[in-house]
Amino acid sequence: MDGMSDLTAARFNLVCSAIADGKVKEQNFDHGLCIGIILGVEDNAHYDKIICVPQSIDIQERAQVVKNYIASQPNRMNEAFASLVFDALVQQWPCSA
Repeated sequence: MDGMSDLTAARFNLVCSAIADGKVKEQNFDHGLCIGIILGVEDNAHYDKIICVPQSIDIQERAQVVKNYIASQPNRMNEAFASLVFDALVQQWPCSA
């Protein structure tokens, strides 16, 4: 890669799946990055009134939605993880017009 980190869905699907499955006892940098990407995408899209996740939804549930969406998109594993996160969250929790 040209100096950028590997931020593909293929890499983060494994890390975020552990969060979604509740198997993370000790968080490492990649887990924090996964959570940061999910929350960053959500925050940015919420500001633009695109994604509206209910306040009662925790990070594990968010990660589960992302995990399930990525599982349904095997041909997109080389795309940016954030792109699939956006698509997963907007499909699950679109803002009402």
